[in-house]
Amino acid sequence: MKQQFDVIIVGARVAGSSLAILLGRMGKRVLLLDKASFPSDTLSTHHLSNVHYLEQLGVLDEVEASGLRKIKRMRTYIGDSFVEGPRHSYTLIPRRDLLDHVLLQKATSFPDVELREGYQAVGLLKDEGRVTGVEAVDEKGDRHQLRSALVIGADGRNSQIAKWAEAEVYGEHSAVRPVFYGYYHHVRPLIEPTTEIFLNEGRIGFLFPMEPGMDCLGLEILPDEFQEFAKNPHLFEKTFKQFYGMKERLDGAVLQGKIIGTTGVPNFFRQTGGRGWALVGDAGHSKDPSTGLGINDALMQAFQLVDAIQSWEEGTDWEEALQAFQKRRDEKLGPGYRLTLDYIQTRRAWTNNEQALFQAMAANPMVWNKVVPHLPGLLKEHSKGIPELYGSAEHEAVNFGFQYS
Repeated sequence: MKQQFDVIIVGARVAGSSLAILLGRMGKRVLLLDKASFPSDTLSTHHLSNVHYLEQLGVLDEVEASGLRKIKRMRTYIGDSFVEGPRHSYTLIPRRDLLDHVLLQKATSFPDVELREGYQAVGLLKDEGRVTGVEAVDEKGDRHQLRSALVIGADGRNSQIAKWAEAEVYGEHSAVRPVFYGYYHHVRPLIEPTTEIFLNEGRIGFLFPMEPGMDCLGLEILPDEFQEFAKNPHLFEKTFKQFYGMKERLDGAVLQGKIIGTTGVPNFFRQTGGRGWALVGDAGHSKDPSTGLGINDALMQAFQLVDAIQSWEEGTDWEEALQAFQKRRDEKLGPGYRLTLDYIQTRRAWTNNEQALFQAMAANPMVWNKVVPHLPGLLKEHSKGIPELYGSAEHEAVNFGFQYS
């Protein structure tokens, strides 16, 4: 069995498998290691809005052929009222057992890309301080020393590669909100596939349409509610049925499998790499899933990292290539990171007066006739501390005909 490679990638899900596809195109000898076997599910944000990455990887047609609905609208509920609008491009909500499997099939279609499932990395190999490979244990308990010019940690937010390499962490904020989700059959659908967000009593509910007849329902709850929800899974549906219209829409719906939960997701950036190693995906950057950016971020980083590797091959110093990668990554992901933190840290239950007035205003067209012209200025004024919020709205508005003055 081959023990020498150009690149070893620890972690074979979205970040690792997409990077392997790009390296496979370059003709690199790549080894993908993962402690899991595939296809299999994993904790995920599910939301995939930047589908052009899948097109560039050559897997979009296959992912869409699974029957996933194209989601072109988003609805946000406040109590018994809601606002809804179109999105300029469509979103897909794939289960991870599907998406990861399709990416891995594409990666291993390259003759020099190999996947070893059930392999647990247990340490880094080093020579004079430079990482030169990994030591891994297979399912039988046998140890293997695997060597490469470059080791990539794509092993998630709790990355062991990052730990062993002593990667610097910065911009760190602790996990804020516990998250639970489950897959449901036969939820009564809206007329058009729509991402639905419920802002209710300080909690955030999510309904993500997947393939026809299957939806992902999620809840971000208050920190002191985790133990109660973990011990009493029935509270998930009980809470969801309190959201507008969901009691009726969940009548006859069936949970597939079980409700999955976590105490929360840490928020941080890590340095992108060092001598003989690099990080990609959640290993390099993690944030609360409420804004649904995780898969998009992982794919983007894979493309950026392969650019850094290409630059290195063309003669750029590795440290310099890494610094450029880190700068580009942080510039791209920084706005979304700040928006996410602001969203989850300022989210609270509405007061009775706030909610009562909104319900009254939502049902009064004369109110909207007066308010709509002033909404942009109102948002700009009340988001001075997080200007990316107004900027993101304005950027999206361009797709609907907005013109900068």
